[in-house]
Amino acid sequence: MGNDKRENLIIKLAMNFDNDLEAKNLEKLPSYFSDDCQIELLGVTLKGREGVSEWLAWLFENVKELRFIISTVIVKDNILFEEYALNAVTAEGLKIQSRQAEVLEFDQCNKILNLRLYFDRIDFASNLLHHSVRKQNTPALK
Repeated sequence: MGNDKRENLIIKLAMNFDNDLEAKNLEKLPSYFSDDCQIELLGVTLKGREGVSEWLAWLFENVKELRFIISTVIVKDNILFEEYALNAVTAEGLKIQSRQAEVLEFDQCNKILNLRLYFDRIDFASNLLHHSVRKQNTPALK
């Protein structure tokens, strides 16, 4: 397959992957990944099909709604770089907006071999703090 043709296919696969994430398509999402894939985020590396299942379970357990607004896509050979704004609503109804980037590396069968997610943890801090403070049963100050 020629480079331009493969790069166009990778862009299409990435768009479909994003759409299936937004739709929470748990039946289709694992099929994007190779058996020996890795997902890296927040200093953690998840490996293989089990890692994909862990990531998706964590994501959808914590996020009720998810929308991507893509701003930049660059493809070179089998690597796709994407910048986007993430708009999400947590399971508790809190809204999150975050600027993020991802790098997808595809294998020869056009399956995701590596997914690296990059975002600023501070984008989530106020939501997490708000949630943890509201949950505590601390005595009132006198």
